[in-house]
Amino acid sequence: MFQYQQYYGRFQNARGHWTGLPKWARTIVFIASVPGLLLIGLSLVAFLVSLLALLILTLPVYQVMKGLTRSGRLEEADAEVVAYDSPGARKIDVKIIDQ
Repeated sequence: MFQYQQYYGRFQNARGHWTGLPKWARTIVFIASVPGLLLIGLSLVAFLVSLLALLILTLPVYQVMKGLTRSGRLEEADAEVVAYDSPGARKIDVKIIDQ
């Protein structure tokens, strides 16, 4: 709890220094921070573009693999009959009774 109070006190101190500056000085500080803000925005845009490129490149491969392996949705006719090719697998019939 003491650390929280210490950090909050530092924040209030920095806030006091910032608001204690004249308006023209705050404007100059803001203008000096514009390149940093632009770089942050550009890095965010670059991240989104790289994510989009990843999706664009992997989506066709995913669809081809899904089509080759038929691991996508089962057709309604296939949903009733599912083959288990594992050795030693047993089929268990279950009957659900609603009360």
